Amino acid sequence: MDQHGDSDPSTAVVAPERPVAPGAPPPPGQAAAPGAGRCRSRARAKPLQVDGLRPTDVIGAFFIAGLAMAIAGAAVAVANAIDSWAWGRWLALHLVLVGGISQLVLGASQFFAGAFLATDPPRQALIRVELGGWNAGALLLAIGVPLGSEPMVYAGAGLLLATLGLYAAGLAEMRRRSLGSAPWATRWYLAATACLVIGVIAGAMLAGAVGWSHGNLLGAHMVLNLGGWLGTAIVGTLHTFFPSLTHSRLRFPRLQGPTFAAWIGGVALLAAGYGFSLDPAVVAGWPLLVLASGALAANLLGSLTAARRPLSLPARVVAAAQVFLVLGLTVAAVGAIGAGPDEALADPTRAATATLLVSGWIGLTVLGSLLHLLAVLLRVRDLGRGMPEPRPARDIALTAVAALGVATAAAADLGAGSLDRAGETILIAAYLLLGARVALLAGRVLRTARPRI
Repeated sequence: MDQHGDSDPSTAVVAPERPVAPGAPPPPGQAAAPGAGRCRSRARAKPLQVDGLRPTDVIGAFFIAGLAMAIAGAAVAVANAIDSWAWGRWLALHLVLVGGISQLVLGASQFFAGAFLATDPPRQALIRVELGGWNAGALLLAIGVPLGSEPMVYAGAGLLLATLGLYAAGLAEMRRRSLGSAPWATRWYLAATACLVIGVIAGAMLAGAVGWSHGNLLGAHMVLNLGGWLGTAIVGTLHTFFPSLTHSRLRFPRLQGPTFAAWIGGVALLAAGYGFSLDPAVVAGWPLLVLASGALAANLLGSLTAARRPLSLPARVVAAAQVFLVLGLTVAAVGAIGAGPDEALADPTRAATATLLVSGWIGLTVLGSLLHLLAVLLRVRDLGRGMPEPRPARDIALTAVAALGVATAAAADLGAGSLDRAGETILIAAYLLLGARVALLAGRVLRTARPRI
């Protein structure tokens, strides 16, 4: 515990299916939840749910819905590659990022927050409304934007905003019921939610053709959705999740505060800078994000060096992904500082940054996380099942192929035309290999560990 009373995000392979009081051993066959036994006890914690959902029910339901949306997005991307149409690329990205990855964030964040706070997840009715509202909103936007239907666009955006409000209320309720004090359990996720609320509003304005003459509203929308929502949630989760992957502890827990301040500050400066044409804010925002990514990398490198067991495939893939976070932000920062704020949003810098951050960082982090968390779902429902054993030679080779694909594709974006086809081929092959493993685990979850929602 640090000087402010925050618990140290520590190792966790799986959250207990019922909360464990601080200091008490976990139930047989389960690892301790993050922060369990280290949180400051509260005198009058609210009673816990007796017949509520299990944490794995929550994460499983969101994962199944999110994977279905992501697969639909991938199918649209393939169809668009064969015969492109005006909204094909946007629709594929929308289904993958909003319908797919965002639902993975909603499920995983409530799973980790419950484990960190040693409390049950939100009630079943709330989770059902979150699932229904998010999927309905995403589908309304998927239909309304290409059709140019403002009522559908505003209805879809309204459902997403309402769902985010319920999600934030659920996190707040979990904190009130917590057996301990762990501010970092929800701080990152609430900040991410605030960014997405503004990002959804900006997106609805763009889709509804609302006039905006103050700056680049699309640029602000992209920063808030990718950096503010997905980025903040991923960076925050990694402070707990990556130590669990390496069976270690967070090496520099006091760095989490400065990392949070630099990341949120960078996102805020970029969103305001692009949205209102404030060039100094843009020039300051990108280096702040680079600083935050460096602080995160220091903690993750500390976990890697402290690992005493062979690294699993998920740990290797997630670790490799973080290299592309630093590289992508550095490319954008160098472009903005050297050639002006708009350079980061103009090709070739934009294409390279997108490849490094979306295909490299977000994509590989999500795939690696799914490989681990889906295996966790299977293990929790069948305590006789162990986690997949590391196979170093195969795991290193597969991770290297993925990293090579991202690096080659980014180099092609920056002007190495001879690498264009090679980068795409290697990257697609790596995604297919990792995606096949995720699909296999997801199929097993559906057969033997279907969530009860």
